[in-house]
Amino acid sequence: MRRCWLVTNAGSGSTAADGIAQIETRLAAQGRTLVGRTGFPDQAIPSPMDLNTAGATLVVLLAGDGTVNAVLTALDGWAGSVLILPGGTMNLLAKQLHGDVSAETILERLEQRPPPRRIALPYVTGDGHRAYAGLILGPATRWVHAREAARAGRPRQLLRAIGQAWRRTFGRGLRLQDMPELPRAYQAVFVQPGEAVMALTAVDARHWRRMMELGWAAMRGNWAEAKGVTRATASSFRLASRKAGLALFDGEPRMLGTRCTITTGRTCALVLATDQAPSSVVRSSSEGS
Repeated sequence: MRRCWLVTNAGSGSTAADGIAQIETRLAAQGRTLVGRTGFPDQAIPSPMDLNTAGATLVVLLAGDGTVNAVLTALDGWAGSVLILPGGTMNLLAKQLHGDVSAETILERLEQRPPPRRIALPYVTGDGHRAYAGLILGPATRWVHAREAARAGRPRQLLRAIGQAWRRTFGRGLRLQDMPELPRAYQAVFVQPGEAVMALTAVDARHWRRMMELGWAAMRGNWAEAKGVTRATASSFRLASRKAGLALFDGEPRMLGTRCTITTGRTCALVLATDQAPSSVVRSSSEGS
């Protein structure tokens, strides 16, 4: 893993030019050669053929969960390894793989023994889209527009987005088929991939105080903190909606068709995990690196 390709997203929550420079310096100090750089989304994600032509055996990824999603999906099946560093706001996958530690600590672990383990990541999927950290369904997904306006520092758009999200969230909730454990209409359903089944957290917010709590949790990006939740597990389920609906795959908005089926999948073993006791959501598929 001495020949690396660095993928970054300068627009992610905690990624800046000085942080990228520190990562490059650290890689050079370890005797690793940087054979390519990609600044996503302005530049296209390298294909497995691009990486093989450059002789890269390790992709170092410093970005948020949305960019991580795009890279993992594009490189699934590649024979090399991907190291995910925390470079976004939530960094859910980085925390699952390495614990709540800095990018510098993760890079130090590359040199330790035993070496990092190669991991096959589970994901949830619907209409061809994947979520490795989590999928969010239901009318409360409209709060994503308020979140993005807040991040961009646009107060007028923020107020307009909050109003629209509030009205949508107080409207009809989302119903699921094939899920007797979740019989109601919900404002938000958070779906997290697991080793064998998906974990569902359904939020039932029916009055203004509970709705405000849901909106605040949505603005912070931690939907599962909202109160009034019901939890269940499933290997697959269907949406009961007769209209296309907005969904958030690792925080990125995508449209799902009517009565879409949500199911599970698993990548090849390409992601590196350095935590000795990773989250149960992520399981080792093979050893070595």
